[in-house]
Amino acid sequence: MKVRYLLSFGLLFILFLWWKPLDASACSCAMLPPPEDALDMADAVFTGEVVEIIENGKLIRGYGKTIHFKVNEVWKGIEGSEAVVTTGLHDGDCGLPFEKGKKYLVYATMSGMYVANTLSTTICHRTTELAYATEDLNALGEGQEVSSPHEETETEDEESLPLWPFALFILGLVAIFIGFRYKKSPKNADS
Repeated sequence: MKVRYLLSFGLLFILFLWWKPLDASACSCAMLPPPEDALDMADAVFTGEVVEIIENGKLIRGYGKTIHFKVNEVWKGIEGSEAVVTTGLHDGDCGLPFEKGKKYLVYATMSGMYVANTLSTTICHRTTELAYATEDLNALGEGQEVSSPHEETETEDEESLPLWPFALFILGLVAIFIGFRYKKSPKNADS
């Protein structure tokens, strides 16, 4: 009986050693830095329109929301016309209340606060709706405008379109030529 209690206690002890509580993070921000300092501290700064919002609670790992942006202008850290940023749920977890279809000026840093190794933004960044970002936009100056992916795709498609029908035509001619040669060969006449 004593052995059973000792084994149970030992098993519980081992489980407690392996058990790791979930990380907790408190949301505490001092005053927001000026736009120039915020630009230096951020890994990415851009303006863009929210095109999709995904709640990460539906993912296996992660917390908060993943926000997909169509990027318009870039000051730092974004290549291409799309950006993905994570934020909290806006329930005391430092998250921002992004809305689909609205445009924002986004300051983001690489962090694992909501999803590992992603760009994240919180109420402690200067991220704001574009309509309220006049002070920041004046301080940042002009960013680099981003062309839409549809323009790039259309030109690529137009350039590659004439090649594949031509290649198919040549392949068909070769197949017909081989077929006729195969029929006329003397080996097949004996069979």
